[in-house]
Amino acid sequence: MLKHMRRISLSLVGGSALLLSAAAANATIYTQDSNLADFTAGIGNYATLSNFSFGDVGSPYTPTTATLGAGLRVYDGGGLPGLSGGNNWILATFSGPVSAIRVFPNIDHFGAQYDGYQYTIEGSNNGTSWTHLFDALSVNGAVEPFTLGAFNGTAPSRVNNVLTPGAGPAGTVGYEADFSFGAGYKYYAFGASTVAFAQGNSDQELSAIAGIPELGTWAMMLIGFGLVGLRVRRSDTQRFSVTA
Repeated sequence: MLKHMRRISLSLVGGSALLLSAAAANATIYTQDSNLADFTAGIGNYATLSNFSFGDVGSPYTPTTATLGAGLRVYDGGGLPGLSGGNNWILATFSGPVSAIRVFPNIDHFGAQYDGYQYTIEGSNNGTSWTHLFDALSVNGAVEPFTLGAFNGTAPSRVNNVLTPGAGPAGTVGYEADFSFGAGYKYYAFGASTVAFAQGNSDQELSAIAGIPELGTWAMMLIGFGLVGLRVRRSDTQRFSVTA
């Protein structure tokens, strides 16, 4: 056992170190990684999508890594009990409550501000009582890549604000966003965001919603797989550290 004054700092491979330090600072970070496999690796918990009328598949639909690679999408949601009838809602259902999710939008208007931030999110565990989780109110930038401007709810911890082909029949997967909420929800409802309505396109399009491990779980998994180097330091100046 290490002395209580020592620190174990986590040195992660690739972009993981950036994710850890930024998440610790509670800020959205932006990446430009065009490799879709980097966002599907280790993902096995895909929500079943339903309550939509159109897309490249029928409802209900459970995405897979393969269908993400094919760029398949769903769109044109409908009404859901307990949610505003002024929006259209696509329902994402997990087998049990999940508090950390990855959103895989389908981008068919690349170059339009709203398209990477085209959704609002609500969460529920009974399908009728909902907690508002996120809405994009504005977007920064005149050209790609765009960043999130004003929002309400919980900001994404990371947005990969480029396209990551799978290119599908009518759109391309991109602008993957990670969210971590204070509670877990079995049901997530995705409506069109405020900025999408304001810019004249209230029809959010999704390729998948996936559950992802919490930050601490990711770190433990990486340690277990030998992807994290541990080094003992006596300094208190590390940006991310775990006290042993």
